[in-house]
Amino acid sequence: MTDYEETIKNIRTARNKKTASDPLHWLNLAGLFWLEEGENPFGSDEANKIVLPAFPQANCGSLRLKDGLVTLQPAEDTNITINGVPPASRPLLTDREKEPDLINLGSLTMKIIIRGGAPLVRIWDRESYAGKDFTGFHYYPAKPEYRITAKYVRYDPPKLIKVMEVIGTEIDSALLGQAQFTLNGVDCTLEAEKSGDGLLFNFTDGTNKDTTYGGGRKFYLPKPEGDEIILDFNLTENWPCAYTPYATCPIPSKENRLPIKVEAGELKYHD
Repeated sequence: MTDYEETIKNIRTARNKKTASDPLHWLNLAGLFWLEEGENPFGSDEANKIVLPAFPQANCGSLRLKDGLVTLQPAEDTNITINGVPPASRPLLTDREKEPDLINLGSLTMKIIIRGGAPLVRIWDRESYAGKDFTGFHYYPAKPEYRITAKYVRYDPPKLIKVMEVIGTEIDSALLGQAQFTLNGVDCTLEAEKSGDGLLFNFTDGTNKDTTYGGGRKFYLPKPEGDEIILDFNLTENWPCAYTPYATCPIPSKENRLPIKVEAGELKYHD
């Protein structure tokens, strides 16, 4: 095994270990529910708006949506906490905040997320079979020829765009540049989307029909200093939608549909 192959192996092993130890990984997602104005009762009984068998009681309380803010109304005698302490009467912090509130009861954890300007509740189950049965992600063997140097063309100013998500909502984003390269004898380009302080490459390719997740794959890179950027397709990963129906992944743009097969990086998780 070459030093490069060993490096890729270590990165993948570390990812597997992190996933196996994370109770709030995508594999443990148990539900995703839109919140309606007013009361949104939750529990194991079918009479609730938010229903999961793993809720410890028939009715555990309600999530009240008013004027865009969500508050928790626990049912009596329900052992429920927010961030590990008894719930306070205040609006819940959503995923738009640096530290969103985590609601815990039984084996479940809930968090309010905002998509398309509307709130949803995302629910994890620490006892999820998908999480407990996790044995590792699946990958192509590391191939050095899929680590390539591309020309990087900056956009000045950045191009403001709308990104469609699989649940039908849109988010505002920006393209910071374009990577131009040749792979498998074919000239290709990938648009570089802003992601925090770095770049996101969200793409599809010819493998999505058979060996890789149909919704596309991704990788992140720091912004390059010069006019070149190293693209390592061995480090591509699936979007969370490859593991669960309860994720809200962005859809790759038509500009990032590569006209070749990229037989590197992560494979399908499910057959």
